Amino acid sequence: MKRSLFLVLSILCACKDSPRGEMEPLPRPAGYQEPAPQPEVKRPPEPVDPSKVLLRWKLAVDSPLALQLEGTPEKGAASAPAPAKKKGKGAKTAPEPGPSSSTALNIVYVLQQPETGDLRLRVIPEGGTPDLGTVSERGFVLDGLDSTTRTLAALMMELPRDRVGPGDKWALGADLVDTAPLGPGFATKKSHLRNSVKLTALTPEGDEQVATLEYDLHESIDGVLTPPQGPSRVHPHGHGKSPLAKKKAEENHDHEHEEETPSGTARDVSTTVTVTGRGEFLVKAGRWRSWQGSLSAKTEGYSPKVPTSATSQVPEGKYALRLTPLDAVPAGLKLEALK
Repeated sequence: MKRSLFLVLSILCACKDSPRGEMEPLPRPAGYQEPAPQPEVKRPPEPVDPSKVLLRWKLAVDSPLALQLEGTPEKGAASAPAPAKKKGKGAKTAPEPGPSSSTALNIVYVLQQPETGDLRLRVIPEGGTPDLGTVSERGFVLDGLDSTTRTLAALMMELPRDRVGPGDKWALGADLVDTAPLGPGFATKKSHLRNSVKLTALTPEGDEQVATLEYDLHESIDGVLTPPQGPSRVHPHGHGKSPLAKKKAEENHDHEHEEETPSGTARDVSTTVTVTGRGEFLVKAGRWRSWQGSLSAKTEGYSPKVPTSATSQVPEGKYALRLTPLDAVPAGLKLEALK
């Protein structure tokens, strides 16, 4: 009995000393020497093609850059007349307004390099609400900005990802047309896309290099929009409506007969956007010297109720565009206003 207990205790002690599954190292042969450590092999840097340049925005901290985009309506540019509203019985019908010229564009961009993090871009449209977003050092919009503001910012700010030389082409990360607002009832019949920016020349000017960029973008989508089927009947006294709707219907004495809104019928919808331009970018300074171009956007068969539900991701109409650097950041838009 004592001998069996001794054997059990010996086995338990051996298990504690040597973890289960542990392997003992093999003994080295006599005269064995450890191999000398191999030096780390450093790969030579990839050769830089002197004919190519890296286009990047270059701003110092506390030194924001302001650019102004002006869009002048071209001849023949017109906005569609507002649809006539239904009037009650006996009410005078106002004449429908005729086509009016597209509103001129006037947008100020303020690009700023904070102490840490990505570049900050503030967009201030004349008569509109300022918007704020972040962009990378090549001008790619990372965060913020609504759809139209983002698309225009991409056209003005985005630079190529890689080094480029004369003849090189690349695409911008922006959609000119978005059919999502049309909903699932829209079916595309045909579409066309052209998204190309080309570096046409690199011209030395003293210590500076001027990169000439040419823009050629076009997107068009044609299709059929089929609204949900089925008429909805509206009773003048509000039967089938909420109490508030009933009260409003009873207070409206102009509606004496039951009205029926016609069911939606399929209709053709198309949106076409074209952007062309030519700009001169200062490679060493890291900013535009000038940018000029044209923009054309037209939608047929669909009128958005709010700008955010438009299919065109740029303002409708025809514009001559001009982007110019400002000598100073406008008052109220300096660095302290962007913190």
